[in-house]
Amino acid sequence: MLTSFKTLFKAGKDNKDKKEPSEQELKLAAATLMFEVIRSDGRVDQVELIYMGDILRREFKLNEAELDELFKLAKETAHESTSLQGFTREICDNWGNSKRAKLLEYLWMLALADDQIDPHERHLVRKVAGLLYLNEAEIRNAREAAKKQLGIE
Repeated sequence: MLTSFKTLFKAGKDNKDKKEPSEQELKLAAATLMFEVIRSDGRVDQVELIYMGDILRREFKLNEAELDELFKLAKETAHESTSLQGFTREICDNWGNSKRAKLLEYLWMLALADDQIDPHERHLVRKVAGLLYLNEAEIRNAREAAKKQLGIE
């Protein structure tokens, strides 16, 4: 399923006539945003990777092989990427407001997973929220929902 993920994603970036990204490309876009948040504080903590794996497995119903491939491609794509706008534009064009807000909740969960939120993580999550066209109330609600899921007061 995901073996042609990167090929599809690169073909989509090169093909200006392409109208809609595939579901695989949207999964990669979301996973790449998640990995960007994880690495934004200058370190990648194991607990954050575990949470990311759990989120991707649950949200996208991936088996272990698909999850491993998506992780690998998200890391590669994050390292090669120069802008978040391509990823958020695809998501905004294809996901409704509630699904974008759920993605933001997941990003907050990843930022909070190591029991501390670095200023770089906070900045990146808020930047992505703006690129996803989410308002201040939605940002606040997503953060509170993430804290609740993590058991943080």
